[in-house]
Amino acid sequence: MPPSLVIAETVRRQHVAGKSVVLRNRRVKLYCVIIAIALSALLIYVWTRIRVVQHGYDVSRLTREAEDMVGQKSRLESEIAALKSPKRLESVARDSFGMRLPKGEEIVIIEP
Repeated sequence: MPPSLVIAETVRRQHVAGKSVVLRNRRVKLYCVIIAIALSALLIYVWTRIRVVQHGYDVSRLTREAEDMVGQKSRLESEIAALKSPKRLESVARDSFGMRLPKGEEIVIIEP
């Protein structure tokens, strides 16, 4: 084989090898992009699921707080009713302020 053909064959092989390296680099870049997109999608999915679970815990906590407040409201309403009862008010007026029921001549009727 003449030396010029050997050199030409070597150059031709290098050119083919260079093309295959370029193609291989393109594939590697494509795979990296695909993996990056898949990881991004996975991270977004996991983040949204975590947020949903956190919001579920928040809803449960707020529901429990609302139920506690409803119970506290009913207890306070019954306490108000007990404090406003006429029997209790009469005993407080007699014991604390020395009041008594008026007698017949002490009642004054005012006409409008």
